[in-house]
Amino acid sequence: MRNDNPNPPPRDVPEVPFVSDWADHRPFSDLGPGAGGIDWLDRMLKGWEKTRELTEEGGGFEAEVGGWNTVPAGLLELLARQRRAVARIVVRAGLRDYRGVVSDRGWTGTGFLVAPNLLLTNHHVLNSPEAAAEGVAEFEYEWPVDKLFADVVTVNPPSVQFRLEPARLFVTSPADLGLDFTFVWISEQAASRFGSIEMERGSFMINQSEPSFVIHHPRGRLKEISLDDTEVLGVNATSLLYAADTDYGSSGACVFNKNGRLVALHHARRAGADMAARYPQMQQQLLDGRAVTVANEGIKISAIALDLENRARAGKSDSESAAEILRHVRGSDTLTGMFGGLGRQAAERGNDRERVLDLYRGGEQDLDIGFWNLRWLLDVSSDQGRLDAIAAAMMDIKLDVWCLSEVPVNVLTQLVDLISRKFGIALQILHAEPVSAGQVLTTAVLWRAESHTCVGAEWPAMMRDVWTRSVPLADGQGGMRPLFRTPPPLFRLGIAGTEGRAIACLVPFDLREIGQNARLRRLVSKLTVHAIGLASSGPDAEVDWIVGGDLQPPIAREDLIAHRVQGFEMAGVRDEAKGGAISYLHAPRSAVGKVFLSGDLTPVESDAQFIEVVKGRTVDRFFAALSDTRPVVMRLALQARSSAMSEDDLSQVFNSLVGDLPTPSPAADDRRGTASVSTAAPLVPADVDQVGWPGDLKSENLTKQRFLQLNRPVLRVLAEMVNTRLRAQYPAGISPLSEADLWVVIFAEAGLKNGLINPDALHSNGERGLLPLPNNITFWNGPGVPDWRQPMPLAVNLEHYATYLGQLKNKPVKEIGGRMFYRDLFRMQGLHDNASRQARLLAGVIHGYFVSQNYGGRAVPTDRILAGYAADRPIPQILAGTGYVHTGTGILEGRQRNIDDALALLAAS
Repeated sequence: MRNDNPNPPPRDVPEVPFVSDWADHRPFSDLGPGAGGIDWLDRMLKGWEKTRELTEEGGGFEAEVGGWNTVPAGLLELLARQRRAVARIVVRAGLRDYRGVVSDRGWTGTGFLVAPNLLLTNHHVLNSPEAAAEGVAEFEYEWPVDKLFADVVTVNPPSVQFRLEPARLFVTSPADLGLDFTFVWISEQAASRFGSIEMERGSFMINQSEPSFVIHHPRGRLKEISLDDTEVLGVNATSLLYAADTDYGSSGACVFNKNGRLVALHHARRAGADMAARYPQMQQQLLDGRAVTVANEGIKISAIALDLENRARAGKSDSESAAEILRHVRGSDTLTGMFGGLGRQAAERGNDRERVLDLYRGGEQDLDIGFWNLRWLLDVSSDQGRLDAIAAAMMDIKLDVWCLSEVPVNVLTQLVDLISRKFGIALQILHAEPVSAGQVLTTAVLWRAESHTCVGAEWPAMMRDVWTRSVPLADGQGGMRPLFRTPPPLFRLGIAGTEGRAIACLVPFDLREIGQNARLRRLVSKLTVHAIGLASSGPDAEVDWIVGGDLQPPIAREDLIAHRVQGFEMAGVRDEAKGGAISYLHAPRSAVGKVFLSGDLTPVESDAQFIEVVKGRTVDRFFAALSDTRPVVMRLALQARSSAMSEDDLSQVFNSLVGDLPTPSPAADDRRGTASVSTAAPLVPADVDQVGWPGDLKSENLTKQRFLQLNRPVLRVLAEMVNTRLRAQYPAGISPLSEADLWVVIFAEAGLKNGLINPDALHSNGERGLLPLPNNITFWNGPGVPDWRQPMPLAVNLEHYATYLGQLKNKPVKEIGGRMFYRDLFRMQGLHDNASRQARLLAGVIHGYFVSQNYGGRAVPTDRILAGYAADRPIPQILAGTGYVHTGTGILEGRQRNIDDALALLAAS
């Protein structure tokens, strides 16, 4: 930035602070050792430098730095095209600059187009929407070629001017304690005429001692390009330090590497003597021995992209604009992997740079996993160039765990060695089974032991020989064959330093020998669910399961339901084009809060809200040129530590605060409802559970109304027995099961025959009994429950259904949108102290109003539903226009009628 005086003295120009502390000259010293899961960051830098040289057409650009001052001719053509997108920024006098000082002369800077409607510059050039609205972007403010050729000394070329539109988009990060950038909206006519410069995420796109090139308007002069003495002096996570010539007014310029790719946003300069005094350890000489006369700092595009990701997820005023900008950023940042900062938590502090560093360091907050079939490497195992390309692609998306199936044994060792030597990541290998002499193919897991753990595990003893038993090939065709020659491999994954605690169990499948035999694949599905059910106990009771590979996928929803596996929530995803697939079982007390999937994948048979497909992140561009297969990739984002406190821990804290206070009771009546529902005092002593409830129910030839009226005293005892059990299980306090809950649910769900109570009713999903016990009743009620598909005594049915209702209201299962479902729904303002509203809400939970599958996979309108219940609105009105599956039919009206009749009957009895 500069004042618009033709030759302002330097003292009139404020010194823009550097973002980084360059006292430590080692690469990425701001992150610390091993950052981003990389053991040797300097080796990674060098590895990518060599990779760029190999992959550029014609062997890449070679630029001699120092005594031989040349650049390749192709680079000049590329920079010439890029320069058209660079503009001089002019801001009029009378506005406040980034320090809050009113400028009486205005100022100039540099900016450049990065998308059809986006211009990028520094915050200290355009520090506010007001300054941007008064700013002008001047394109083609440069020496005309004919004037340059004619050696004309003075020239004032006409420029093409565009006004900026900050009201449409303005995203900025401050110069002080920030990343000193501003994105602002500009007419698409600018890019259609002058083009734009592509933004990329890569942290390793330029290395120390490589040349850099800056296109800028120094002191507001005609456009210039710095080509000589341009070497990079320092590289870290957020910034570059380079020796290219710049001046005041160059701020906001684009900085390119030797391949002509945008790597940084120029923002500040220091004289060489000043840098030597501040940072004596910094490189003081160029490679040819001459002294560094100026040092410039640029903000890396990769760091800006990570800051934008954080903003897009923060839910603040600029989140939508940040997400729009991100659509125009391509590539992957090796420091954070393909998923960037998604799912990672940055400290809530007012320093954008520190937040970005937090995200870079946040590798312990997630686990990136990929499945990839490499059988095709049998044909290219001796092709070193192909192996180099595979290693580069794997590093570009940089997963924590690679599960490689059908990989040639000899190639696997070469690949791991290549990744270590070239890119500085030491990977461990764990084979699915011992490798025998002469073995050609293997299944193996690769991981970095410094950051993650992976250990082989055994299936329960009772399952080990089941996998290998012979089964009929097909009905009526005869013939037998074993499903597997050896049991499928099983691995336990975790984070290093967590004392062996697993996050997920990993099961890689290779079903090539089964082929497309649908019957045998379905049998594998059933066996897998059964085996997981047996294994999901002890240390793995709260561990997720990931079953991946050649699956399509193996776990069918009906198999999961039939075996009622530990209350898992299931998601199936597949790569429609390439055939890979994953089944994911999410444990009720999982350490994983969110699972991000690459945009190549499609969810199938899933209403899981913990799954998110990231459409902008696909693996295809990394692997399309390598083979006909591509990895299936996912990120497991771990729960924030603050939300991982167990229910027991919460209870202890709660009791320490209010242990001497009486337990609050629900309000005595519902004054705003259509009926008054009383809440009686406890009807039985506290030891009722030891005595048991009478269970002496009248049911023969009774309507619903008469059944409830005649059995009211017994149902009261049942409700209090359930509440006694709940208080013992959840000492921090409960939402009690009320008479209203029982009356509403019985009215809505009881099985009938000829209009009369039917204790042996057969319900739509095969449930038996007056009330339909859910197929996952074991998860809710624990062991000892009856078979939900078999007839049972009426008293047994009601006892377990009432227990299920109590658990629905109190058991913490899964946090969604900051609420623990379904427990927290019953504790909301306007609902927690109102028995009839709680009964309506409980019926809504049972009817599936909070399941996204019933909305076609869209988000559940939770806030709208809760507000509707709190305002006593009827359910057809609450769900109108939401896309709920039964809106517009008579089903919702019938449900509402049942609820109203039950509450009115209770109030009148």
